[in-house]
Formats: sequence, C-alpha cells, structure tokens
Amino acid sequence: MCKEPSIEQFQTKFGSEEACVDYLFQVKWPNGFICPRCTHRNFYLINTRRLPLFECAQCCHQTSLTVGTVMEGSRTTLTKWLLALFLVSRVSSGINATQLSTIIHVTYKTAWLILHKIRHAMSEADASIKLSGFVQVNDAYYRPLRRTSYPIPPKEQPLLVGASLNDQGEPYFVKMKCIPRFGKQINYNSILRLETETFKRTQIDPSSPHVEFIIGRGKSNTFKKLFPIFAKARTWINKTFRGLGPLHFNAYLDEFCFRWNSLIKNNGIFDPLIRLCMNRRAISYVSLTRY
Repeated sequence: MCKEPSIEQFQTKFGSEEACVDYLFQVKWPNGFICPRCTHRNFYLINTRRLPLFECAQCCHQTSLTVGTVMEGSRTTLTKWLLALFLVSRVSSGINATQLSTIIHVTYKTAWLILHKIRHAMSEADASIKLSGFVQVNDAYYRPLRRTSYPIPPKEQPLLVGASLNDQGEPYFVKMKCIPRFGKQINYNSILRLETETFKRTQIDPSSPHVEFIIGRGKSNTFKKLFPIFAKARTWINKTFRGLGPLHFNAYLDEFCFRWNSLIKNNGIFDPLIRLCMNRRAISYVSLTRY
C-alpha cells in the first residue's frame, strides 16, 4: 500500500482554489467538459463568482463544479472541502467534527455538517449495492465507552454484520446495520428472526446461491468469521469518536464499511471517496437532523 501524504504535503498540492478547481474539473469531466443539458463539449468560462461557471457554447446552460455533488450550496471553500475529504480518507484514523473544525478553521456545526454530508453519500452508495454470491451474516453487540457521568453502564447496540465471501471464504465486501430497538420489547440476548429476514430482504441479492446466518450469543465468536471486522469497527469508533450513541449510528457504520471495502479494492480511500462525493447530491442540515 502506498504511503499516505502528510497534511502539509496535501496542502502544498491543493493549497489554492485554482488547484482545487483544476483537480475537480478532471474528476467531474475526465474526458473533457460535457454540458449536462445538451451534451455539447465546448464552453465559455465565467470567472465573476467565487466558483467558476461553465457556460455551454451551444445552449448557454451554466453549470459549476459543485452542482450535483455533496458540496453543492456550500459556502465553504474548495480547499477546506478537499482537505476534509483527505482527512476522512486517512487509513489510520479518519476524523471527528471537533478535530476537523480545528484543522480547517470552521465552526463545529459546519464541520459536523461536512462530515455527515460525506457519510450520507457513503450510505447512499452502500444502499445501491447488495451482498451477493456466498454470503455470511453474524450478529455483534456494540457498547459505547462508559463515561463517569453515567449512573449505569450504557446499553448495548445490537447489529448485524454481513459479507460477500470469495472462493477462499474470505470477506471482500462488508455491510453492517443496527437492529432497531423496540423499547422494553427487545431481547438483547438474541437477534429477532424478523430482523434477520429484513436484513436478507434489503441487503442481500435474492439470487445469491448461499446465505448463512451465524447468530446468537450461544455461538462462539470463533465461528463468526466477521467478528474480527466488527472488532476493528468498534476500535475505530471508540478511538476516533470516543464512542457513539444510537443517533446516526448506521451512518458511522456505513463510513467504516466504505473505508474497509475501498481498501480491499484499492490502495487507498481518497480517490474512490472523491469520485463518490462528486456524483452524489448534498443533503441539507434539516434533513439530517430530522432523523
């Protein structure tokens, strides 16, 4: 795996808006400009705004680099957005909103919104791909870090971990989903059959030739092939975010799975993350906080 550049090295390369514009132009239109309305390939460049506009030479439609991306409508500069995407993509840790706000010099609310817009894109990508082939699903239980202010230990969050397995029986694509809590009705010692059926229906390709559920606390983790991956997710969550509550927890699981799946397929996370975020529309703060 190639060594990740440092923050200083990244900022040297993408330290100006012009450098970011040139890079994002290549990502958005790798084969040259294409008008989103009429597909014409020639344009006039308009530089009278903060971000350049590209006006089609045929139909006069104007578009920008951020239209149709997670950055659309944001007043945060491209240099800060690209640095945020780089920090999210770091293999070793990722980043939380407090750290991001300090590094890119924005408010905590802005940093939180940037990160959740990126996670929303990851969640949409996760939803568009189902587990296929030989599939195994295990249960797991996440317990948030205990804080001294808690009068009692925090409750566990049950979840299902599924993976597509290769010919050697090793996972090559992973999904993790929380199991909804039903107040006092939920049995934390077992996974409800309804939830396994829901996971199978929503997360697994129905044409998969073999689907195996190994769940239940009576089953040793030695029989759960996916437990080591969940253990890495738990360590990453506790290290990067100091533990999480149930709100938006699925979004953080989707982030971990995107990172894990990207590393399996590629030598890094930054390139697939940039391509993803340049092809996913932004979600608003109101929509995010409505959950």
